[in-house]
Parts: sequence; structure tokens; C-alpha cells
Amino acid sequence: MLLFLHKIQHLLYTYKVPLIPKLIKGGIFLIFGCVLPPQVVIGSGTRLWHHGLGIILHPGVIIGKNCNIYNHVLLGGGHDGPDGPPVKIIVEDNVNIGSGARILCKNSPLVLREGTTVAANAVVMFDTVKGEVVAGVPATHVKVKSRYADG
Repeated sequence: MLLFLHKIQHLLYTYKVPLIPKLIKGGIFLIFGCVLPPQVVIGSGTRLWHHGLGIILHPGVIIGKNCNIYNHVLLGGGHDGPDGPPVKIIVEDNVNIGSGARILCKNSPLVLREGTTVAANAVVMFDTVKGEVVAGVPATHVKVKSRYADG
């Protein structure tokens, strides 16, 4: 239901329909306790677990296909200047983000590459490589999954 409502608000936002996307965003917050702006792009097969409870996504977020995002995750960024557009956070395909994780960027884009796993409660402020596992506060490299390792 949550992602269905988001698809509607995103479509209306894309076609520049005034007011309705903001009303849907407010409804999503009231019903699901989730901040999901209409500017956010979400790929097919992506799941927001636990009904998106506590998930906060910045307007500059782009999420790929088949990702799993668990409860109380923040994907937040700054703006390019005081009146500039939001800085993008790009989550590529097949990324898993654990409960309570924080993905933060200030004034340059941040990319979580394909197959990345972010451990629960990790604070990530850097780009990852394909298949990387990161954990900790601040997050550090743990390993690269074998199917993504070179060689």
C-alpha cells in the first residue's frame, strides 16, 4: 500500500499536478510514520519493510531495483547552495539497508553501489564499492561479498 501511494504521488509530481502530491505525502506520514517525498524515485521490486515505519528519505534519493530498506532508516542529504537542488543519494540495485542505518551526505552525491549491505545502525558518509558490507559508527569497510570480489 505504501509504495502504491508513493507511485501515485510520484506520477502526479512528474506531471506537475499541484497540491495532491503534498496531500498524499502528508497522508503517508500520518498513516505509516514515514517521510517519502514525491521527488524520490523507487525502482521495481524494492521493499520498505515494516510498513516503512520511521523511514525518512530526502527528496534527492534515487533507489534502484530489488532493494530492502528496513525500519527507522534515514537517507538524508544537504542542498547545493542555500536555494539549490537537493544533493542526490543514489542507491543502486540489490542494496540492503539495516534498521536504524543513517546514510548522510552534505554537498556532493553519495552512491551505495550494487549489492552493498549496510548493517543496522551504521552511519555511512562515503560511497561504497560493489558488494561491500559496511558497519559501525562511523561506518567502516567489513568485507566485499564473494560474488562481487575481483578474480
